[in-house]
Formats: sequence, structure tokens, C-alpha cells
Amino acid sequence: MNKRLTLASLSAGLLLAACGTAPRPEASAPSPDAAASLRQELSGKARLSAVLGQTLPDAAALAKTGSEGDTTQELVIGYADRAFVDRLAAHLGAQVRDDIPQLRLALLVLPENLSVKRAAAVLMGRPVSGLRYAEANGHAGELPKLPKGGSLVSQSLTPQADSDPLSIKQWWIKQIGADQVRGISTGAGVTVAVIDDDFDRLHEDLKAEDKIVTGYDTSNGKELKPTDPLTSGSHGSGSAGTIAERLGNGVGGAGVAPDAILMPIRIFTEEGYTSDFGVAKGFVFAVDNGAQVLNNSWGGGGYTQVHKDAVDYALSKNRVVVGSAGNDNANQFTGLSAYTGVINVGASAGDDRRASFSNCGPQVDVFAPGDQGLTTYINEALKSPARESSYGLFNGTSMAAPVISGAAALLLQLNKNLTPYQVRKLLSSTGDPMNPDQYPCVQGFKRVNVKAALAALQAGQVPADGGAVEVRIADISEGSPISGTDVILTPLEGQNKGLNYFGRTGNGQLEASAKTEFSGVARFFGVEPGRYRVSVAGPSVNEWGGTRDSIVGEITVASGKTLDLGYAHQVDFYEYSVVNKTLQRNNSQATATDLTSIPASAFADGLLFGGAFDSANFVYADPVTGPDVDYLKFNVGAGQTLTVKGYAALLGSKANVKVDLLNASGVVVAAGKAIAGTVDSLASFKAPTAGVYTVRFTNATQNEGLGAFYTSVVTIQ
Repeated sequence: MNKRLTLASLSAGLLLAACGTAPRPEASAPSPDAAASLRQELSGKARLSAVLGQTLPDAAALAKTGSEGDTTQELVIGYADRAFVDRLAAHLGAQVRDDIPQLRLALLVLPENLSVKRAAAVLMGRPVSGLRYAEANGHAGELPKLPKGGSLVSQSLTPQADSDPLSIKQWWIKQIGADQVRGISTGAGVTVAVIDDDFDRLHEDLKAEDKIVTGYDTSNGKELKPTDPLTSGSHGSGSAGTIAERLGNGVGGAGVAPDAILMPIRIFTEEGYTSDFGVAKGFVFAVDNGAQVLNNSWGGGGYTQVHKDAVDYALSKNRVVVGSAGNDNANQFTGLSAYTGVINVGASAGDDRRASFSNCGPQVDVFAPGDQGLTTYINEALKSPARESSYGLFNGTSMAAPVISGAAALLLQLNKNLTPYQVRKLLSSTGDPMNPDQYPCVQGFKRVNVKAALAALQAGQVPADGGAVEVRIADISEGSPISGTDVILTPLEGQNKGLNYFGRTGNGQLEASAKTEFSGVARFFGVEPGRYRVSVAGPSVNEWGGTRDSIVGEITVASGKTLDLGYAHQVDFYEYSVVNKTLQRNNSQATATDLTSIPASAFADGLLFGGAFDSANFVYADPVTGPDVDYLKFNVGAGQTLTVKGYAALLGSKANVKVDLLNASGVVVAAGKAIAGTVDSLASFKAPTAGVYTVRFTNATQNEGLGAFYTSVVTIQ
């Protein structure tokens, strides 16, 4: 069980220290006691974002403009509260097509006039209670094209004397020692999910009683029964056979873990990749139905929070996730390899050199044979029953990944309590050295040796477990958690030195400690113990408004512990408003952020909110000339008093905020005044008649950008 280690609590001062902001030149720095006292006082105030978060964005702001480049009408909603999904769907006229309660994900289909990309950006561009994140449902995953070879053969190859006539041609089984451990482990009782296109469950070398369990077709939501005929695809059959082609049945050859149990999870059809949401459903089905290893011989599509949630769900349930490194002959990520905890597999050739097509670099954990491997890579063009007795040469990191999945099954048969990190460490540390003669990028890396890995396990050489990192991001002015912020972990030592592991706030649903009013948490499982650089950046900074800053620090991850980090970002929740169905900056009274829907009674005890002064770094409107000015408008009843207190310099900001109150005609009815050592600016006005009043925030200094933030308390009594 992981222990939690808190490195830093969330505080306004952390951002300034991390970014090296210079002291504000126009005023002396506040005394530490005064600043701490003020922060304590403000921390007890209710946040405007908590109230505003109960409202939904104006549908007009989501209308298509023709420039979004939408390729789907499907919007994935990561929710904290399921009722929020129904409320949002009704508000937008959307259809709730599907739901994954285990991941707290829902799939919405938006009306044709609404932009999915715009909807995701707007929803992520403000505090919304009940929402973790929103993103378009991706359809860009792909099965890699198999490099050279992949030719099809049949069982008419010259039979050998042993009971599995093609075993002698399976050079890769012998190279990794899999044929020498069958008296120790065959993967018996371990279920491996083949997340791929379909595999031929009627193939002579795969079918057997209790060999295949019911799987799932993500394209239509139907189960795939062990006795169902092949739907489509040959790639999955190659993966399945590499893992667990049967042993001693008198046909074909044998897999790495010939007694492992196979589960089909179909994420590719004749038309291609089903969707990111489909992958998530497949992962959950596999985990919830007993798969202990999840093989992923596919890639493409880039980072998505949906994939991250699915991977984290599997890892949190102690399931091993294996992925292909890719066949691009490059040092790059593909598929699931960007996520910590995944075993990322490169392809080796028979001489222990890197296969010429295989990706390499620090993101690869271990290499495995992936060049001309004879297995149940069927000839899909054949009619049944000839297809069920066809074999072929499987190639690529598509083959290398299932070699490792089979190796994981061998280990788990002997010790079902191994964590995913321990499985990865055993396989990557006990292998044979790669030959770097032609490809120096494999220097220091190893090709799997299952005989050595099992020997280490039997000798009690179980590696210490990995660690975990939890990164919480909040607004520096208001303290509200922020979703959608990129977080990168970069190892500063070890085999993966220099590798960037990606995360994004919004996936902190897996533990109670990560549940917040709004989700501002990024989780990293299966982290190698050691030193890391942690980098926190946009794109949420641009979506919210404010300075696109980067926070960089160094941490040390310990074995078996969760490192809990807190950082503050400078953003502006209220920079944009909808005017004439377009998003505009609130730099004038005409484009003031409209908060009139919030009843004045909500401000009776004072609501806390804040912003930033920055004339650039915005995505929905061209930068304005001159200083940044923020306008927000409120409803005030007759005889009620509107009071606004502004704080900046007293909180350590390099700005100095000035508050003015304006009536509907733009006339200043109360000019802000400074109270030395207490408040930067205070303005108060008793409204003679009910109406809309505007609060204007200006910067009394010339300092803008990073470090120029402010906080205010608005009271209407």
C-alpha cells in the first residue's frame, strides 16, 4: 500500500518562488506576518468560482464558426458528479450516448450547430462544478503497418519430429528462453486481454476448453464469445498467438505463455479505430472481467485524458499494461507509451540488434523479438476452415509487445501479487544486453530473457515497488483547482533519463484524496524511484486567460510512496464574456464579464475572486493595446451597498490593483482608495435604485504578465 508523502502545500507564494519573480519595484514588499494573516483571512471566504460553477456556459459561445476543424460531434465528459452530465446534455440539447461509471466518463453527441472543440475549450476555460474535463472523442488510433515481411505461410511447411511441427522455426521462443521454462511456468491461470482488432477464436492453435474467455467489441458494445467466429482482422490473431499459441497439440508452434488465457477486446474494425472512448470501455471491461495483463499492439492519436484515465484505472487495479514502441524508426512516443506505468516495448532482431524499423530512445523500457516471428498471424483472405489452420510471419513492435505480455503472464503465474512496476523491472533488468553496433540508441538497453527473469523471481529477487506522484494545480488568486493544465515528469537519472512523461490535471478520480470540488489533479502511477524534474504549464493558462507561465522544480520519488505536490498557477477565470455570440475579453464596460445571473444574496458575506493583468497570451480574442483592465458587472438591489476590496501588493504581487465602481452609464460612482497595510484599494457605494453596476480593476503599476495578479472580495449587503 502506497504511503502519501506531501512535499509542498498549496500557497500563493509557491508560484512566485518557483518562477523567480522579482520583488515589486513600486512598493516595499509586505511583511511576512501581514501577508500570512491576510491569506488566512481570505482563505475563509467563499469563492466566486464555486457559485459560478453551478451555471453552465451560454450555448451561443459553442456555436460553430467554421474554423474549429471538428471531425466528430462526440464530446467526452469526465465528470465528478453524474447529475452534471444530464444537466449539461439538457442545456445543450445533446444526447448522452454512453457512460463508463468506473472512470466517471460520459459520451455526449452534440447538435450539428455546436462545435465539439469549442465546447471542450469553453467548458475547460472556467470553473464548472461537477466537471473534471472535456475533450473531443478521438478517432485517430491506428494499427501500425507491419514492416518488411509479414508474408503468409501455411501448415504445409515441412513438419518436424516434435508434436508442434512449427516450433523449430520459432527462433524467438528459443532466444528468450521461453522453451526452457515450461516446467516452471506456462502462464496457466493468467488472463491476457488482446486489445487489438479481433483474433480468430476458432483457430486450431488457439481454441481449447477454457483457453479463451468472453471479450468485448467496442464498436457495437457486444460481447465476443469464445466460440464466435472471427469478425475481422488478422493482426489480433498474430498478437494472440505470440502470447499464448497452444503447446503440445500437434499443430503449429507455441507461444511465450502457451497456457495463458486469452480475452479479445476489439478496438479496430474494417473501418479503423473505434474511438478513445471505445478504448476506455475496452480497458474497463478487461480489468473488471479478470484480465491481469493488457496487450496493446497499436499506437497513434497522441495524448488524450481518456487514454490516461483508462491506463490509470488498470494500473490502480494492479494490472500490467503493455504497449508497442512503434515502427517509425524514430525516438518518439506512440500510443500509450507517454503514460507512466506502461511497459513500452521496442523490437529486436535475431542478432540482438534493434530491428531497423523499431522506435528507440528513453521511452523504451525493454526490447523483445519482433522480426519475422512465425505464429498464428492468419491469412484473413482464406475461407473457413482453411483460415483457421493458417500461419504467418508476424513483424514489428506489434509482435514485440505480446512477447512481453506473455513474459508477464509467466511471472504472474508464480507470483500473482507482483505490481505492474515490479513486472516491468524484472523483465527490463534481467534481460540480455542489446547489440549497439549499428544503432547506438540501444546502448544500455536489454532484450527480454524470461529464463533469467523467472530465475530471479524464484530466488526471491523481487524489486522494490515503484512510486506515484500526485500534482495539484490551483489558481494563485482564488485557490480554485484548475483542470486541463499540462504536467510533465522528466527523469534526471536512470535508463529513462530525459524522457518526458505527460499528464494533465483532471484525472484525479481514482482515490478519495484526489477528489476536489473542481478537479485540479494529475496522477502518475508506476514511477521509477529517483530524481525528476516536474514542469507545469498551459494550455489551461491560455484557455482561462492570463500569463502562459511554466513552473519547474525538482522532486525525488521514493519506492512505495505517493508524492503529493501542490502548485499555484496565475490564471484569470473571468477574462472572457459572451458578446453578440462571440467570446471577447472583458477590457471594457461593453464587454464586461456578466455575473448578473448570480443573485446579490450570494454576496452577502463576501465572495472571493481574482484575476491577472496581462495584455497578451489570449486565444479567443486579439490582444488589446495598452494596459489590461478587467470589468465585471453585478446586480445590486435598491438600498444595497456594493463593497469591493482589492489586494495585490499585500499578497506579494508585483502589481497594485485599483478598484472603481461604475453605474450603467459608465460614470464612476465610487473611486477606490488605498488603506496602508490593509488593502490596496477599497470602493463602496450604496445603490439608490436597483440596477447593474460594474467593477473596474486596473493596475496602478506598469508591471504586467507573470506575477501581476490580484485578489478581491465583493460584498453586496
